[in-house]
Amino acid sequence: MAPRSLRGRIAGRAAVAAVLALLFVVAMLLVSAKQQRQLAAATAAALLEQQIADDIVRGVMRQLVVVSVPPAQRAPAMQLEYESASAEVYERLRRYLFRELTPSERLMIEQVKQEHLEMEVAAGNALALATQDADEVRRTTSEAVGHAFALVDALDDFVRLREVELAELLQDQSRAFQRLALGGVLGVLLLVVVQILLEAQFVKRHVATPLGSLRDASVRIGAGDLSARVPTGYDAEFAEVAQSFNRMSATLADARAELVGRNTELSDALEQVRAAQHELVEAETLGAIGRMTAGLAHELNNPLASVLGYSELLASRLSELQGADGTALRTEFVDPIVREARRSRLLVRSLLQFARRAESELGPVSLRDALRVVLELRGFAFEQAGLHFTAVDVPDVAVVAERQHVQGVFLNLVNNALDALLKHGRGALRVHGRIDGEMVELCFDDDGPGLADPSRVFEAFYTTKGVGEGTGLGLALAERFMQSFGGSISASNRASGGARFTLRFVRSHEHPDAARPLYTPEHGTPLPLRHTGNGSANTSGGRDTVLVVEDEVHLQRLHEKLLARLDVDVVVCGTVADAQRLVAQREFSVVISDVKMPGESGVVFYEWICRERPALAGRFLFVTGDVGAPDLRRLVEEMPDAFLHKPFEGREYLARVGSLLG
Repeated sequence: MAPRSLRGRIAGRAAVAAVLALLFVVAMLLVSAKQQRQLAAATAAALLEQQIADDIVRGVMRQLVVVSVPPAQRAPAMQLEYESASAEVYERLRRYLFRELTPSERLMIEQVKQEHLEMEVAAGNALALATQDADEVRRTTSEAVGHAFALVDALDDFVRLREVELAELLQDQSRAFQRLALGGVLGVLLLVVVQILLEAQFVKRHVATPLGSLRDASVRIGAGDLSARVPTGYDAEFAEVAQSFNRMSATLADARAELVGRNTELSDALEQVRAAQHELVEAETLGAIGRMTAGLAHELNNPLASVLGYSELLASRLSELQGADGTALRTEFVDPIVREARRSRLLVRSLLQFARRAESELGPVSLRDALRVVLELRGFAFEQAGLHFTAVDVPDVAVVAERQHVQGVFLNLVNNALDALLKHGRGALRVHGRIDGEMVELCFDDDGPGLADPSRVFEAFYTTKGVGEGTGLGLALAERFMQSFGGSISASNRASGGARFTLRFVRSHEHPDAARPLYTPEHGTPLPLRHTGNGSANTSGGRDTVLVVEDEVHLQRLHEKLLARLDVDVVVCGTVADAQRLVAQREFSVVISDVKMPGESGVVFYEWICRERPALAGRFLFVTGDVGAPDLRRLVEEMPDAFLHKPFEGREYLARVGSLLG
């Protein structure tokens, strides 16, 4: 059943009141026509003022309905509805002001007008707000509703005052009627009292109660309780307001739930951004360190090549001398230089590996074979120190990795354990493993003093060793290699004492190739000699001639002294321009060129050779300090045998050049 209209109820009750007033007027006509006219005028005035009050309340309610609609759902036509209602209220207030009023009554109407103006200011602010400013919309809407309540209360006071005046008039008339019929007057008074009580009850039930419910719900909404709802079982006008209010509350609740969800998502996103930012900062830091170390390593390669090359030449010369003095000098002085130069070469190459991620091809690697190489390299050092190095329960399986890097990781862990055990004075290193599904786990356990801070051991340049004893790059490179394999490495302290490094590899079901050791130096063997120069590279039948393009003088001399052992003629120049002029003038059996030189690079020279002397392109050897430089990667991939990395060993250098000479 549809709710009845409040206006219909008011009209019905007004009609009843009019009928009663009419009966009263008819009765009073018997007394005086003048009193009848006064009573009729007073009744008409009361009805008109009541109608004006109803119009004002209705206009205010229409404005509140528009303001209560959420901004996102507000149609353009609602603005016109709002302005129409505002004009109606303003017009009704003017009609009040043009009536005959006492000063107190006029003051009350001015108060009603002031409340309406303040309500419109708050409502205008609510209508002008952006959709996403939900809190400000609720605040301004609540402020507008508050002024509307104050307007209705002030208007109600005015109506009551006018009713009191009307009652006083009726009482005056009743006193006049007392002269005619005391009983009639008492009846009329009783009728008036009953009517007032009924009207009060009516106003309380049909106006005050729904307004109170709306006010209570508004207070709860303002306090943050978006579950507040207004009962809809009132007259049609208040039922519509209640339904609009409830829709608004539901919309606000949904908006808040969505906002909470978005806040949660934003919080998660913020954490991810912070984590990503931290990773980017670390990556940028490592990148800067990498670029610096790459440049430093490249600059060290040239002098280190001279140290290694000349020391090997000296060792060979002493080995070729007859007598114990030469052997003693080589063993006591030269061999340590060669050994330390080779050690420095490994460090420089580690710096270059750290400066850029290796792009070596992954494949199946046997864990036992890789570990066997490290046992052969470092087992004797453990025996000499009175320590134990054992490998038990190592699975005989292949893992996805790169052989040289795996051996490097193992060797780094073994060396670190050896250093720790030497400081501890006793203990053992035990390597053991197990298969975990598609993963293979390998543990390196030692009985040393343990790790000071396991969480930092994989940071670049973090080391607990003394100055000159460690670079802090070994474990950082080990972690990088393990991640490139698709595995992981972790560090912890054992409960029984000592450190544990756990490596996890992805298991490979392919058959691995045979393992090769990381480094197998040959001590005490002289550099090879070649006493005949009529190789296949020299088509003229004379001595072979080698062109060396190198800008540093000490390296030029090293090339000359090494090539002298091959019994070839050597021509040296320091720029690509000079080399191009020499190649254009005469024939060469082999060309050896540095990459980075003043002016044009060795790569440009090689491209010129390919165009101008294509027959010589297959006998071109690059000698460079960084074969992983961006401008060389393509050439290294296409022709890896054409590159020799500084600092090189004399034996490898002579073998490469000899193979080109034929």
